[in-house]
Amino acid sequence: MDTILLVEDSSFFEKAVSRSFRRSDGFELIVGRTCAEAASILKEHAAKISVALVDLSLPDTTDVETVDLTTHHKVPTIVFTSRFDPDLQTRLYGKGIVDYVLKDSPASLSYLRELVLRLRANRGIGALMLQHPDRPMKDVEEQLRRLQLSLVHASTAKEAISEITDNEYIRLLVVDSDIPDISTMELIKQVRLRRGPEAVAIFALSKTLKRTDMVRLLKSGANEVLAKDCAPEEFLLRTGQNLDTIDRILKLTDAANNDAMTGLYNRRFLFEAGTHVFAECRRSNQPIPVALLDIDRFKQVNDQYGHEVGDAVIKHLANDIASICDGNILTVRLGGDEFCLLMPGSTLDAAKERCGALVSRFHRHVHTVDGSPLDVTLSIGLSSGYEDKLSDALRVADERMYAAKNLGRDRIISEDYEMVEDQVVEHVLLDV
Repeated sequence: MDTILLVEDSSFFEKAVSRSFRRSDGFELIVGRTCAEAASILKEHAAKISVALVDLSLPDTTDVETVDLTTHHKVPTIVFTSRFDPDLQTRLYGKGIVDYVLKDSPASLSYLRELVLRLRANRGIGALMLQHPDRPMKDVEEQLRRLQLSLVHASTAKEAISEITDNEYIRLLVVDSDIPDISTMELIKQVRLRRGPEAVAIFALSKTLKRTDMVRLLKSGANEVLAKDCAPEEFLLRTGQNLDTIDRILKLTDAANNDAMTGLYNRRFLFEAGTHVFAECRRSNQPIPVALLDIDRFKQVNDQYGHEVGDAVIKHLANDIASICDGNILTVRLGGDEFCLLMPGSTLDAAKERCGALVSRFHRHVHTVDGSPLDVTLSIGLSSGYEDKLSDALRVADERMYAAKNLGRDRIISEDYEMVEDQVVEHVLLDV
């Protein structure tokens, strides 16, 4: 829960802001109607307050005392006021506020909400700065800190590329284009080879830059080319807009690649990313067993108890899969009650052990309706891990999964069922 301190004596704006930041969205609002009340609240709750929204015209103060108070407690502060005063605005930025928002239209409330959401999202985002060690861009650093971004520093282009490549949480690269011993354009091109524009925003900052050079930087892949002394508001807006764009792209990508019910990857992702992973394993002669899983008698569950109960069983299985699979394994819901695991670099024995662990975990769930247990188990087919193509591995795993069903269900088959004598198959159940 994010706690917002609203310092506001107008009941109209208090109600308007309260409507914007609902508890259902993870916000708790504490209101102080005077500077003295704000001081009392901060004395008791400063550690848990994530942002302060401060009006300047209060009954016991008419200037910047409240801002001094909130910034003294190191609370990110947004001034929300009806006073348009450019000189005062400049003074307040000097005191460390995040932004100065005018109460001039309903749009200002929308902007205020989006800014607070942006600050909350920024806590998990890194900003990498490549600057001259003897001429640090301290004003820019301070602005990034006020935006709640985690700062990472690099002193060479090689170091910057390494950080960008290894740390996906870095979504903003700020480059000092005036460093004489690096080519900013070459650096940007190298970063773009590793992280596309949908993954990281690149800002090139300079004291003096020709218009032709600005255009070349933008064509090389920079998102913004800014003056080092650009206004804090401009830097804030451009940073927020670029990070918002990346967030939207990531959400769209997740929606396209992930199953909405379970959060696992979907069929589309399997045949796009999975094909590349499979091909890479075959090029390096590494095994990549593929498992196909199907819930036994699932149609009967849906027919007898309804889809809500069936959905609950699917979610239980998806949670079990996520619990026993590390990040190296591609976990996919193909559709309905059918799932797939791609296990790059795993031996067949290790793959069988993992599938056995999954079966045991699924068995331990007591799937019941009105106190009556559901007769649901798993049938699993495993490929060898050395098929030529993903489609071949899926076909083999599919044949073995249906063999498991034909031979009694609730079992794992990892060899051709024609080779199994007297229909005795391996049934791996591990106590884990």
